[in-house]
Amino acid sequence: MSMIFKPERQLPLPTTDILSYIFGDPEYDPNEPIYIDAHNPTHTLSCNGARKMVKQLIRGLQDSGLEPGDCVVIHSFNNIYYSVLVLAIIGAGGVFTGTNPSHTTSELVHHLRVSKARFIISEADLIVPILEAARQVNLPEGNSWVLDTYEASTDVAPRNDLFTISNDLSSWRTLLTHGEAEWQRFDTLTTARDTTAARFLSSGTTGLPKAVDITHYNLVAQHTLVFEAHPRPYRMTSLIALPVFHAAIAPLVHIGALRSGYTMYIMRRFELGSYLRFVKQYAVTDLIVVPPILTAILASDSPGRETGLKKVRNVVCGAAPLDKDTQSRVERELLPEGVPLTQGWGMTETCCAAMMLPYPEVDDTGSVGRLVPNVEAKLIDDNGENISAYDVPGELCIRGPTVTPGYHDNPAANESAFGADGWLKTGDVAICDGVTRKWYIVDRKKELIKVRGFQVAPSELEAVLLSHPAVVDAAVVGVCDPLHGSERPRAFVVAKPGEPLRGDEVRRYAAERLAGYKEISGGVRVVEAIPRNASGKILRRVLRGLAECDAESRRPVSKL
Repeated sequence: MSMIFKPERQLPLPTTDILSYIFGDPEYDPNEPIYIDAHNPTHTLSCNGARKMVKQLIRGLQDSGLEPGDCVVIHSFNNIYYSVLVLAIIGAGGVFTGTNPSHTTSELVHHLRVSKARFIISEADLIVPILEAARQVNLPEGNSWVLDTYEASTDVAPRNDLFTISNDLSSWRTLLTHGEAEWQRFDTLTTARDTTAARFLSSGTTGLPKAVDITHYNLVAQHTLVFEAHPRPYRMTSLIALPVFHAAIAPLVHIGALRSGYTMYIMRRFELGSYLRFVKQYAVTDLIVVPPILTAILASDSPGRETGLKKVRNVVCGAAPLDKDTQSRVERELLPEGVPLTQGWGMTETCCAAMMLPYPEVDDTGSVGRLVPNVEAKLIDDNGENISAYDVPGELCIRGPTVTPGYHDNPAANESAFGADGWLKTGDVAICDGVTRKWYIVDRKKELIKVRGFQVAPSELEAVLLSHPAVVDAAVVGVCDPLHGSERPRAFVVAKPGEPLRGDEVRRYAAERLAGYKEISGGVRVVEAIPRNASGKILRRVLRGLAECDAESRRPVSKL
């Protein structure tokens, strides 16, 4: 008989659409600023301002041809308008997807194809590669708008003289001139579960990035079970430097802030000196970070290092494991005594967090917490058999109201990820403590490399390497980068017979075709053959061992 790991609580969940959940009856002053530009705090957006703008954008999008189920891409760094665009897309009956601003044209082509995007909203400075990607997938240029920002509060009327960017491209502000329309409302479990609101890209446990369908029910459940189940005794103020297109932070910023009245200071992107200054300047209470942010602060000689985090009340770290030494140093050197620095666990496929420790519980064991309410887990061994015991490792499988219904238009990936029983196989090897019921991630079955919190699929990098005219075989693994609390992709390549091949030249070739975080920063080694098993599968453990030997040989030897 299989053992199901249960959460401590089961909670009732709303079945309403997202916008009714957010705007229905706010329990805070709806005229207070929610989104504030950290770089210029006179630029703000309140709940009432957001609601009005969302209704204007809904009408503009619908008048521009958006139909229920159409997917709209936002290609932008963080800004205070991002969330209203997301909510307007969803409220108009569409599906939001966000791209990484650092992606190359070929990566954007893949994103547009798998997300089935029909419309684009892009920053002016980023628009050239995504328009080229749109051309390659036959998306009309007239289906695109430029996300330019004006210098007044967004609660005032836009300027008419800045509408037209070119003959074919208009400012997103033209969408505000069509009047207003109500969002699409519903309040049934079936509709909430069946209506897609967002499409986040994820590599899953292997392969190229796939489009993960996230429903209204998923997003409402995420905020209800993670935040409303454990309310703070204070009003949360957070500094957002993580990219808001990413599933790790999107539910909090786009849904939670307006639902619960959290104050969000929005940074365009992470920059260490500004980050430390803003945390102190704005009396930030809560930080959501990835390990590289913490290691960067520890390594910094910035004037704000010693005092910047001394008023913070809670820190949650996710997206990649945080080692215990780094956690201990942050608690000892940067945070006030007793302030929790805890880890959580989740995936894009679980709509962010599925395990966490509720505030103000502290932990120094490296745990990723306990199951959030309503989410269940089981463990399976290498043969797919259920593990019916605590303190025994196995592949973690998850089910619950935050779990995606599946990858969009990808039955093969869905069959692989969910199997016949409907449980999501995560690819992480976990163990549950029989006494504390805390969970620990102890290994990873999936091949993904975690670079600064982003997923990098080895197969994607290998495809680029194999396109090099002198490469006949290639494999990529992740190597530890303790200095930055991250991993680096390291490549092994085999040259075609008679072809001269240099690792640095291959690395440059790949860098020209990949986003910066996918760069093969762990180096390229030319080898005679890629180790494979009898079925042709790459033996990545062997390659990781080679990479560790390479790293060991490069370490300086102490002289006595």
